[in-house]
Amino acid sequence: MLGFVIGDNDMITGFRLVGIEGVEATSLDEAKQALIKVLKRSDVAIVIVSQAFSSQYPIREEIDRVRRERGTPLIVEMPGSIGPSTETRISDLVSQTLGVRV
Repeated sequence: MLGFVIGDNDMITGFRLVGIEGVEATSLDEAKQALIKVLKRSDVAIVIVSQAFSSQYPIREEIDRVRRERGTPLIVEMPGSIGPSTETRISDLVSQTLGVRV
């Protein structure tokens, strides 16, 4: 199973250095199209999405739908090198993703 990253150039480059593929998105539409495309793949177990995109409406709706209706892939939102950055405790992320209070 693979990981996949959707974010800005610096974020993509960093993950590529450790062997994780990804797509650079420069707009919300590009990020949404990349997410839709990667969700069709059966070999991807985790998708990392830049918070610059994941917090905005069309992508937020898709992420929430995947978390409600599918077991995989796990979608993780991370701060990119640009855009908003919010601190999230790992226990909050697990609770939100799995629906279990940790």
